Formats: sequence, C-alpha cells, structure tokens
Amino acid sequence: MTVPFHVQFDRHSAWRREHALRLKLIGEWLRQHELLDPAMEEKLSLLDAQLRSEKITIAFVAEFSRGKSELINAIFFAGYGRRILPASAGRTTMCPAELGYDAGVTNCLRLLPIETRLQAPSLAEWRARPEQWTRLDLDVDDGAQLAAALEKIAEVRRVTRDEARALGFWHDEAPEDNPAVDAQGMVEVPAWRHALINLPHPLLQQGLVVIDTPGLNAIGAEPELTINLIPQAHAVVFVLGADTAVSRNPIWRSGASTC
Repeated sequence: MTVPFHVQFDRHSAWRREHALRLKLIGEWLRQHELLDPAMEEKLSLLDAQLRSEKITIAFVAEFSRGKSELINAIFFAGYGRRILPASAGRTTMCPAELGYDAGVTNCLRLLPIETRLQAPSLAEWRARPEQWTRLDLDVDDGAQLAAALEKIAEVRRVTRDEARALGFWHDEAPEDNPAVDAQGMVEVPAWRHALINLPHPLLQQGLVVIDTPGLNAIGAEPELTINLIPQAHAVVFVLGADTAVSRNPIWRSGASTC
C-alpha cells in the first residue's frame, strides 16, 4: 500500500524530533558524568542544529505550459478555492519561485531584480543582501491579496536583443529558443531573477522547500538552477502534459543528467 507523501513527511519530521531529543539526553548524561569536553559539546550542538534546521527540497520541472504551477497550487493553496501562484492559460513561469518557511521572517514575497545577473555575486550571496530584494508582505488570511501579491512573480520587461543576450535570454546559436521580437525590435524577459515566498503552510513549517522552476526550455538562462538548485534538491518532480507526454526537446536528456 502506498503511503501518502504528507504521512511520510510527518514520519520524517517525527524521526528528526526523536533524534534531537536523544542527542539532548546523551549530552545531559555526558555532562552528569563529567565526560563532555568542549569539542564533544560543540559537535553535539552542530548535530542538534542540523537536525532542527534541516530542509527537504523538491524541485518541480516541466516544459512550458504543462500544468506545473497548477499542481503546486493544488497541493499548497487548494483551501483558498482559487489560483494563488500565477498559472493562468498561456502564462508560463519565467522567474524561479521558492516556497519555504522561516519562523524568523514575516509572511512575505521577496523578489530579486533580473539586473543582478549582470553582477558578480552568486544567488547564494544575494540571499545575504536583503536590502537588494523587493519585498511585499503577504496576508495568508486573504486569498485575493495573496494572489495579487504573487502575480508580481510573473512580471516581465521589454528589452533590446543586446540586453536580452547579456541577461542570458537571447542565443544567436539557438534562434528557435529565443523570445519573440515585437514590432519595435524589443523582446520580453522576466522582471525578476528569483522569488522567495515565506508562508506558514504545515508542510513548509516542517522543513519542506519547493522550487517552481521556469519551463525546461528556459532553465539554462539561470545557471544556478542547473548548477546548484536542481542538482542539490532531494527530489525532482518532472511534470508531463497528458496530451503531449515527453517531447523531442533534448532538454529532457540534459535536464535529467543534472539531477
């Protein structure tokens, strides 16, 4: 019999809590018997912190318009009776969105401007610079406000081809993957490089982190997705369209090989 995911996750969380308690008891016993030297105490503290802060990351990956964001909406936001993450017909997620929960941060959406790709710091380094992110507070009791705020993830900008090339969205050697050029010679690129969504969903509170990636066709535009975020995920969920299955797009082979 297949055990539902939320049950498995609850069991994993219980396992972490149980082992954290055992570490505490071991530390107390060692201290009582005067066997706990500073090096051992530091090691126990590190293990305890690791158990309590451990995150499980799942990346959702698909080609454009295959229902990936809709699936995440169904898992995390069904109770609102409406779409919360942008997922309307014809819309695709161009900005990677990361759902998680940090008790030390208020419920909010943080957005990193796309222009940061032109600078040297990595995405991990930008995380340590909160002043560089655009922040919007989220009201988890108001589905309309929550959906309106998260719509910003799908915002786009129109730039020249040279700007798109510098940002990683225009490739002369692969013209079939380039965005369409409008009558003014401009192309559409995402306004944001990365989105962090901090919400007190029960699964997120237990340490689950979900990454809603852009379509497989656009993943290569953000190197850190292929180099760090997706390969370091504990699991990758590939979403297929029921009417299309796996296309001939070679990104399936290259995408799977990075995981």
